[in-house]
Amino acid sequence: MVGESAKKVMGHIIYFGCGFAAAMGTVFGQYAPFGISLAAAVPFGNVFPSVLGSALGYILFSGGGRNFRYIAAILAVIAIRWTLNDLQRLNRHPLYAPLTGFVPTMATGIAVMSVNGFTMDSMVLYGLEALLAGAGAYFFARTVMIVNGTKSLGMLLPQEIACLILSSCIGLLALSEMTVATLSTGRMIAVLCILLAARYGGVTGGSIAGIAVGIVMGIASSEYYFLGAAYAFGGLVAGLFAPMGRLMTAVMFFLSAGIASLQSQDLASVIRVMEETVVSGSVFLLLPRHACNFVTAVFSRQSSDRNCEGLRRSIIMRLDFAAKALSGVSGEVEEVSGKLAKIVTPTLENVYQKAVDGTCQRCGMKTFCWEHRDGVTLESFDYVSDKLKRKGTISSEDFREDFKRKCCRTVEMAAAVNKHYQGYLSSEAAAKRVDEIRNVVAGQFCGLGDILGEMAEEYENYEVFDNELADRIQVRLKELGMVPLEVSCRIDYMGRMTVEADVDDSDRNKLKRAVIVKELSKICGRHFDTPHLTAAFGKCRLVMSERAAYDVEIASSQHISGNGQLCGDHFRYFCDGMGRMITVLSDGMGTGGRAAVDGGMAASILSKLIRAGLGFECSLKVVNAALMVKSEDESLATLDVVSVDLYTGEADFLKAGAALSFIRKGGKMHRVEMPSLPAGILPDIAFHSREEDLAAEDIIVMVSDGAIATGEEWIERIIENWEAKSMQELANLINDEATARRRDGHDDDITVIAMRVK
Repeated sequence: MVGESAKKVMGHIIYFGCGFAAAMGTVFGQYAPFGISLAAAVPFGNVFPSVLGSALGYILFSGGGRNFRYIAAILAVIAIRWTLNDLQRLNRHPLYAPLTGFVPTMATGIAVMSVNGFTMDSMVLYGLEALLAGAGAYFFARTVMIVNGTKSLGMLLPQEIACLILSSCIGLLALSEMTVATLSTGRMIAVLCILLAARYGGVTGGSIAGIAVGIVMGIASSEYYFLGAAYAFGGLVAGLFAPMGRLMTAVMFFLSAGIASLQSQDLASVIRVMEETVVSGSVFLLLPRHACNFVTAVFSRQSSDRNCEGLRRSIIMRLDFAAKALSGVSGEVEEVSGKLAKIVTPTLENVYQKAVDGTCQRCGMKTFCWEHRDGVTLESFDYVSDKLKRKGTISSEDFREDFKRKCCRTVEMAAAVNKHYQGYLSSEAAAKRVDEIRNVVAGQFCGLGDILGEMAEEYENYEVFDNELADRIQVRLKELGMVPLEVSCRIDYMGRMTVEADVDDSDRNKLKRAVIVKELSKICGRHFDTPHLTAAFGKCRLVMSERAAYDVEIASSQHISGNGQLCGDHFRYFCDGMGRMITVLSDGMGTGGRAAVDGGMAASILSKLIRAGLGFECSLKVVNAALMVKSEDESLATLDVVSVDLYTGEADFLKAGAALSFIRKGGKMHRVEMPSLPAGILPDIAFHSREEDLAAEDIIVMVSDGAIATGEEWIERIIENWEAKSMQELANLINDEATARRRDGHDDDITVIAMRVK
């Protein structure tokens, strides 16, 4: 709650400052319409702080009575927005903000002309001012949408980059009149921005920045009208020579801007602009390289090769089709096996029929017994079925009296029944085992289909594959002494970049994570998190994602039943390289060595599959199949998974037979309790899941069932009252308290995992 309030206050302060700066920016030496533009463009919840800032700026810096006119226009903007605020569809229209800025500015201009008289010059100037107010509102509105959106810098379109630059240039107008030893602060910052854009954005970045900055600075004053051509030409040429280094970029901008400035007859102004360029160029050369990485991300446009996009779509379609086909195979296997079971499944009737065929065919009384009206029938054997099932064998005395009177070979018949019944039991056990394996195999077909389906969905979410950047990363890894086999650089639909590389496993000792983070951040223009490494089959897989907004403080504590050596509870926690902190807790059935094997196997396999990139549900099915086929004895283990998205703070809780978990969110306690079956019992299994949005300082506690044997309320009280101590202390306290409370003569394994979002 405090964090949200602080954010709101900070937002109001920022909009107040933006309004103040926008009101200070003037064009044509006397007009300042951009405070009105900002009031028309900002979100309605931030209108009043921006209006206060603009009004203060107009009062302090606009003379000649213009301040009253601008304040009147701002009041008109507030009235329009207040009246139309409920019309959401109108508010979202692209022309709403420009018209809201244009109409009051033009109306107040007409009011002034009605008093001072209408002249051609005044009508043109007031009309241009109103158009600038509308244009500024458009750029401000687009900039607000970009800043509040989910796109990262590397996903911005050229139009969006231009909007950001133009909005920033309007802010620089406020600084253009501030001087240091006769040199304009605003123009020096503007030149520095052009040099950065040209050096790290090439021709595209230099041209966009030069044109945008030149136009805005050129219309600020008639004395510097030549800046439009000078900055635009300088940005273009500087971008062309950017690959040759910073020094050449700065020198070519200086020469190009100087040549374009010669059109001005005011030599003093030209000299002043060149002096400002020298100062900005010197600062540009002295800037540390890592401080400019973000500029690379702004202007690094990915290739839109249609062939690559077509190939991506084709792969997604093939994966999706294969996933559906494999899922269909599972259903067909089940259907065919069901039909075959009706045909070949052994029954007790088959046992009796085989006994009759083997005993009666050598008997001379066969015809009389089976064809006589009161003779023997298969129903006569039903009398011994219960005894046969109960004892496993029968004797001649177990037959019914009427059967014994009719059959002269009851001893031989009983022996034949016993013989074939043992075969029946063996066939039934084999059929059961085959059925289990068939179910597992059919489940694997379905699981493989799910894996392919998840791969298709994952590739669908990745919007861009930057092959050019991947090649640069591959070259840099070679320079660092590694042998990269494959490198992939991709950007998802939220604009987050992920770098994945396969290197030779023998290079694992050469992987200095800090160096890799530094070098790849420099190349990609983004701040990356520590790389995640996974080794398998002679390869080492390196996965890096952009640095996230959150981190997780995590700690664990365990008690082993009977103070033994083997614990039935096993856990793993790791970052998957995709911006998620994942914690896995497994509790094997019982205690001791058997439970340790089941729990360790379940936690290990699930963690490895998730690290390899498989989804949670697919990984669970593989674990379930492994537990079912590992031995003839029953094997089962619970699985408890928490996945925290470090970019958004969203936490996914997934449980398969696991105990409840606890969350302290915003100071309030919540339980995550979802009844479900553990892995290893049934062929068809799935996680029960739940999502929670977490924020900084929220706490998650996972426990095995041994911790809650004496209740859960006391755990909630400890977590709810926990202050700023470490998570290790919290885990130890809950573990010790759970062990001390167990006074019923029984002992169990206890595991406590405590996490805090930072």
